Amino acid sequence: MEVKWLNKILGKQNQQKPHIADAVAFRDLGDWVSDRTKAELGGFFESAAQIFAEIEETKEELIRDIESLKAAEPPELPSRVVRVGFAARDSMIKQINVMIDRISTPAMDYLDIMEFYRSIDTALDSTIEKSAKSHHRAKYLFPKEVGAVFTDIRGIKISLAKLRDLLDREGAKIKGFDELTETIQRIDDINRDIVVGNSNIKKSGSKTDEIKREISDYTAKLEQLSQSEEWSSFVELEDKLKEREMEANNIESNVTELFIPLNKALNRMKKQSESGRYTLSRKQKELLDVCLENPISADVADANDFLIEMLQIVESGALGLKDKKRDKIVDQIGQIIDSFAPKKERYDALKSETREIEHQISDLTISKTKTTLERQLAEKNREIARIDEELDNLGEELKMRSIELEDLKAGLSDAVNLIEPVQIVFD
Repeated sequence: MEVKWLNKILGKQNQQKPHIADAVAFRDLGDWVSDRTKAELGGFFESAAQIFAEIEETKEELIRDIESLKAAEPPELPSRVVRVGFAARDSMIKQINVMIDRISTPAMDYLDIMEFYRSIDTALDSTIEKSAKSHHRAKYLFPKEVGAVFTDIRGIKISLAKLRDLLDREGAKIKGFDELTETIQRIDDINRDIVVGNSNIKKSGSKTDEIKREISDYTAKLEQLSQSEEWSSFVELEDKLKEREMEANNIESNVTELFIPLNKALNRMKKQSESGRYTLSRKQKELLDVCLENPISADVADANDFLIEMLQIVESGALGLKDKKRDKIVDQIGQIIDSFAPKKERYDALKSETREIEHQISDLTISKTKTTLERQLAEKNREIARIDEELDNLGEELKMRSIELEDLKAGLSDAVNLIEPVQIVFD
């Protein structure tokens, strides 16, 4: 917290008045600062009140002089000149009345006083500028009355200048006391945030304990399932299912590896078909995409027909492959034609067995119970992970707020002790 302003203003005079530091509870510090503010700045507010009394008095005089201007009779002049003068007078009075309506003594608060000065000073300058032409025309008809009005306006302007000088002299001191009050409020806010944060940590801890008890219950129920009569049948079926799935996945990977060497030729066929060099049927285009993306899903007969067609295209040289590359692809197509059918047949059989085993498992009561318990267990573990992450984030935030709080306390103590030796007792 910045305390140089107090050091400059109060430091030397307080060094000349050493005395034993009093203890002030933090909860009472706001009142303590308010009392010291009144003691240090009482003269400022008294002077400000006197200036506002001057402004109010001048405003009332201005209102009376405007009424006199309204009632004034013009001298004998050509009617055209009189009409112009009356219009100018009415316009000028209207603009001045708008400004008068804005003059209202503010609360005896530095910021309110500063805002009053800025607002009225700007309004006054704007009124003078806008009414300049009307002023001169109206003054031609009513020199005495218009002169009195503008004497009043100048009087308000002079009072505003005095207010500005007062604000300039005392502004730094006032701002400093305001900063003390703001720091006290910030400390209160942080203390409240820390209390709320610690309460949330406690609640989250209780929630975590509750979830852990639920997890323990679900785990115990799963353990009980393993002791049931259906468990051995369930485990046997799950083992069979895993075996079938593993074998099917191995066949799928093996078939994919068989087709990978054809990718270059297949992609060239696709580009040439798209460019119109030769035409593939819709079914052949679909099979080409299947061979590139998921060859195990192809029908055996359809795959063989497509591979034979591909073999002819490759051997014709239409794909522009080098001899060595072309020969390798021809050999690879032969290998696929020889081996794809038994692999596909075994793969389909495994998939059929897998579906049957899954159906058998789903018919077991224990399967549904196990699935439900595992889902509930996963949900609770995710909830625990989420709460742990929130607690970590909240802990880091509270740590930072605590550091900020100690810095503010130290700065506040330094600033207060420049006013008067005081030991602040923080709750």
